[in-house]
Amino acid sequence: EGLIEYVGLRSTIDKAAGALPAGGTAVAANRLASRGALPALTGTTRGSDGGLIMGEVYNNGYPTQYGNILRLTGTGDGEILIGWSGTNGAPAPAYIRSHRDTADAEWSEWAMLYTTLNPPPDSHPVGAAIAWPSDATPAGYALMQGQSFDKSAYPLLAIAYPSGVIPDMRGWTIKGKPISGRAVLSQEMDGNKSHSHTARAQDTDLGTKSTSSFDYGTKSTNTTGNHTHQFGGYINSYWGDSNHTSFQPGGGAWTQAAGDHAHTVYIGGHEHTMYIGPHGHVVIVDADGNAETTVKNIAFNYIVRLA
Repeated sequence: EGLIEYVGLRSTIDKAAGALPAGGTAVAANRLASRGALPALTGTTRGSDGGLIMGEVYNNGYPTQYGNILRLTGTGDGEILIGWSGTNGAPAPAYIRSHRDTADAEWSEWAMLYTTLNPPPDSHPVGAAIAWPSDATPAGYALMQGQSFDKSAYPLLAIAYPSGVIPDMRGWTIKGKPISGRAVLSQEMDGNKSHSHTARAQDTDLGTKSTSSFDYGTKSTNTTGNHTHQFGGYINSYWGDSNHTSFQPGGGAWTQAAGDHAHTVYIGGHEHTMYIGPHGHVVIVDADGNAETTVKNIAFNYIVRLA
């Protein structure tokens, strides 16, 4: 009923009820009875009966395996197909096509009818992560924050995520599945590609270097060395003539003090040399970077369509 109203056929059906079909026979009841399975028309083949015909689809060449077909036959032909969903409670797929009034005209391709329960896929099938530049989630979508969802209410989303849990995409980026055998939806923590560094300080031959020069001149040492000498005893003269003198030892006598003196040392202008020569230095490479590996980025929310 909803589809008939959607495509504007209510008025046509009401007029057809009780009207004369192409063969001139009146419709006996105010309803259409199914003609059973109708073969799909292809190429330039047109319907043999005129009027409004309802049939059923059972693996007989239509886009869906099962369903109902409504065929309008006249100068031109048209068909509406309401398929039966393979999942209990899921929206039914619907298609439409037409055939113009010339004998050599072919049927058009089947076009799917989209509804609020079966919106057009656009470029994002159900389950695809969509970058969204707002914290306000649009109707029919959900933020990807690791939450559970009702698989019976969203059967198409359940096909993408059989666990019934939407991945948490906060702080994560998407990477194409590598050929290494990783599973789809598996996580990989941040890290750098294994590599090494070489570092050294440049060798420099400093050669022989001179220190600063200074003239110290002539320097004096301290004055010292004053001393005396002692005799063995006193000498006294008691008698004597012109040829002899008699002496008698006394208690002792001292010489006059003498001997203080100083020395001088010449230092003069001079300098020292120190050989350094070629050599290297130990280099310490300090740590640098963020807490995790990042690239330049702009923050978006990831959302997914609910269906």
